[in-house]
Amino acid sequence: MSSVSGASEQEGSVVIEELDELQVDPDVRSEFVETSSIPLFGEPGASIIIPPQQQRPRRKRRSTAASTSMSESETDDENPQQKELWIKKFISGEMSYQEYQAKMQQSVDVELEDEEMVVTRPRGGRKSSGFDKDYSTSRKDALRGNLQGPQQVKVEGKVSMKRHRRMLPPALQGLMGQANLCYARGDAEMAKQLCLEIVRQVPLAHEPFITLAQIYETEDPEKFLQFSLIAAHLNPSDVEQWVRIAEIAEERGNLDQALTCYSRAIKTDPKNFDLRMKRVQLLEKKGEEKQAFKCYFAMLPYIPKERGEFLVETAKRLAKKFHEESNITAAMEAMDRAYGTVPELFSVEDLNLFLELLIATGNYRRALDVLMAHTQVEVHEMVNEEDSEPTRSRSIYTVVIPEDIILDFRTKLAVVLIHLKCEHLFDMIVTNILTNIKVEEAGDCYLDIAESLMKEESYHYALKLLVPLIKSENFSLAAVWLRYADCLRAIGDYNESIKAYKKVVSLAQHLDARLTLSALLKQQGNYEEALKALEQDPETEVMDAELLYERCLMLKEVGKYDEFLSAGFMLLMRHCIPLRSRLEMASAISIVRYCEMIKSIQDIKVSRQEPFDEAAPEFSRSENEPSIEAEWELALSLLQVADVLKKYAFFQKLVFTLCTAKRFYSYRTELQCLALYGCLYNRDPVFAYNLIRDRVNRDKRLNNPRLWNLFNLVILVTGDIRYNRYLMRLFERIPKIDINIRVLQANYHLNAGTYKYALNDYSKIYQKTKDPIHALLIAVTLTQIACQKFTTKKQALASQAIGFIEKYRKGRPSELANEIHYNIGRMYHQLGLHNMAVEHYKRALAVTHPLMQEYPEYLDLRAEIAFNLSSIYRSNNNFELARKYLYEYVEI
Repeated sequence: MSSVSGASEQEGSVVIEELDELQVDPDVRSEFVETSSIPLFGEPGASIIIPPQQQRPRRKRRSTAASTSMSESETDDENPQQKELWIKKFISGEMSYQEYQAKMQQSVDVELEDEEMVVTRPRGGRKSSGFDKDYSTSRKDALRGNLQGPQQVKVEGKVSMKRHRRMLPPALQGLMGQANLCYARGDAEMAKQLCLEIVRQVPLAHEPFITLAQIYETEDPEKFLQFSLIAAHLNPSDVEQWVRIAEIAEERGNLDQALTCYSRAIKTDPKNFDLRMKRVQLLEKKGEEKQAFKCYFAMLPYIPKERGEFLVETAKRLAKKFHEESNITAAMEAMDRAYGTVPELFSVEDLNLFLELLIATGNYRRALDVLMAHTQVEVHEMVNEEDSEPTRSRSIYTVVIPEDIILDFRTKLAVVLIHLKCEHLFDMIVTNILTNIKVEEAGDCYLDIAESLMKEESYHYALKLLVPLIKSENFSLAAVWLRYADCLRAIGDYNESIKAYKKVVSLAQHLDARLTLSALLKQQGNYEEALKALEQDPETEVMDAELLYERCLMLKEVGKYDEFLSAGFMLLMRHCIPLRSRLEMASAISIVRYCEMIKSIQDIKVSRQEPFDEAAPEFSRSENEPSIEAEWELALSLLQVADVLKKYAFFQKLVFTLCTAKRFYSYRTELQCLALYGCLYNRDPVFAYNLIRDRVNRDKRLNNPRLWNLFNLVILVTGDIRYNRYLMRLFERIPKIDINIRVLQANYHLNAGTYKYALNDYSKIYQKTKDPIHALLIAVTLTQIACQKFTTKKQALASQAIGFIEKYRKGRPSELANEIHYNIGRMYHQLGLHNMAVEHYKRALAVTHPLMQEYPEYLDLRAEIAFNLSSIYRSNNNFELARKYLYEYVEI
């Protein structure tokens, strides 16, 4: 019988002791549990994973000791229980090595992420803050499954990070030594079994995997590499192991595995330049130039001073690459790292590049220090004694510039002093430049210094350098004239600046210059010249949207509406598809989904053998194009002007064309409404009826009076009579629709001459509403029936009509007496009762009301009444009275 007893918790060790059964007291022996011997790997019944039913509950002291007495593996990076499970499944054959490696790769991930963060994060300084480090650490812990973060141990009031050091128990250490001894004696099989037994008990120990790798090194190279990788993962601080595996993987052509191993080695020893160099070479060999570029940048701080020339060349190459990508800050930092290590190896060309980057990033004081270190420039500074010691500032008092300083350094020194705001030295700087630099040979230096002065708003000093440039033969260019014009405009000399801007426009089609010139001319009230400055030829020039937009606004402002409509349509058409047929217009307005609409229009054009795009003007792409909101406001302005000018065909064409623009798809609802108005104005019954019908179908508030008023207006204006069947289907589908809407169907029957149907509908409506207007409609219908040729009982019908007209008269307010008597007079006129008609007509003529005088075009019925009276008198041969009423009330 054997037992395993734990040592004291203070010692934290495990003692394996063999006892003789006869020497143990029977009472004590009852506490022991009889177990079978543990079979070694390869024997019958051997298993690396203990079945659940055979596992005995361990004492808490034993489990604590086992958990703290692992191998020297640093397993704080991953979840230990999960790694144990993976290793057990791999050893037992339940998981292939590829699956195990994939899971380990997910938990480890390639550490090239560190280099990517180095390149892409903002570079406010060389050292990262504590927050950045904590964030990076917690992010990696979360990715590896450790959501609680690293454990912290308090030491004398301080919080420090503690790595779990896992060591083999003493008994297993002896077993590990026995395995190594068996391997040394040539008994490889026994060494394997002993190593696997140790793995069974402590899966996270790396020592047995190292021995297993040595065993398989000659007989199975694949297993040798597998066990070596497991040992390296369990002991990631072993740099030599990672490098050894990387070299083997590289020899076998597995570059990805080699890169991963080098990255893990670099993570442990980040200052090892040779490791970083090998990884970069592998990346270049693999063809991953972008990743190699990032690794070069991360490697700069670790390149030794002895490799200074390589450091400088690498920094220059990185700076040029960053400059091409417009990452000026990173380019400056690359050169700064090299300069901080080997400044003595920088050539004049290198210094010039470094100074340009420092100036571009605003490090003017550092640029001045570099110039002082490599030239004989003397700078005398004055300390402000009034400030306190920590915040005491220094200002440049004088600068001594040597005569033999090279041209580029002289220019950069001037630029640096200007940006350091040494205003008392500006006069000396300009004089020095004018004296020592010839404008015909180095005019670009003049321009650089002038631009720096303009940034500091010292325009008068900038003009002293720009005047020689515009007078020179080699540098009288558009860019120089533009700076000259900007300076003149800044100091308020508008007349000379206008001349300068005109010179710029004559030398080159500069858009900003044309906009500024137009604004200055407009400010002076010279609108014709301002519009001329904004002109573009669509046949010979590439159009600029911003320039055309400003021209549209100015055309509207000066009242040139025809040109405004033409220019605005040209600007908006760059987003649209030209529509040439009514079929295309129907697709544009009726199909809601944009892709389906475009496909439908394209199919129509293909069937008609027409090109999909017209020969429209070409527009340049720029960041200063008008926004969607600005162009939408322009479109509304175009529609308003077209409405004022009564160009309804243009109104309808513009709205339908805008429906094909994806840019204005968010305004689809507004465009549908505007399209309906355009069809009404342009008297287009087909599209108007289709649009109002679609709107009724989509509107959830069917009893909305404004909707049905618009529907009635479409019917009235267009004269379309297709609506009856649609209304019949609508009323059957929605029986709870408002009764007043059914008047539309009754009106249709009245207009169509089916008076009995109209009378039936009007009667049902009047019974529910008691509206006097509906009584008037019933009277009109009865009058129409009574006047038919083959109608019997005409007197009864006329009496009923008179009865309903009386109900109408009583229901209407007295203020509308002219309307009431006019309608009654018309009914009597149609029935042939002229005496009654004349009486009511004259009563209507006698009615006066202030509203009639205020709105005669809507409420004054005297012309209609006079004409009806005239017709009655003419029929009775009373031409004098007929003529009297016409002359008195009718104006032509």
